[in-house]
Amino acid sequence: SSSLPNFTKLNASNYPTWCGEMQAYLRSQGIWHIVSGQSKAPTLSSTPKDTEEAALDAWNLKSDKAAGYIYLAVEDNQKVHFANISDDPMWAALASIHLQKHPGARFNAYDDLFSI
Repeated sequence: SSSLPNFTKLNASNYPTWCGEMQAYLRSQGIWHIVSGQSKAPTLSSTPKDTEEAALDAWNLKSDKAAGYIYLAVEDNQKVHFANISDDPMWAALASIHLQKHPGARFNAYDDLFSI
């Protein structure tokens, strides 16, 4: 199934709940392993075979789906945290922002994010 997530979008105060819901959703779509970083993009040999190119195309499609699902599952004011970032770095950026306990740490996370 490729229906859109049916839970509250990420906002400034619901990260723990959203994180669990989103992780479950991404698992149900078969793309959590890409978002979590467990699955890396296949590399092509110097003379790639059709099967290598097909595997890379399939991985890229899943990566694009993951990035799209995450983007659609956050409120507009949260999208600034991952402008121009894709799936697994996108997930990590949101975690680093929402799991910070101190204002200084949050600033450092923003600083790190924008230096990517």
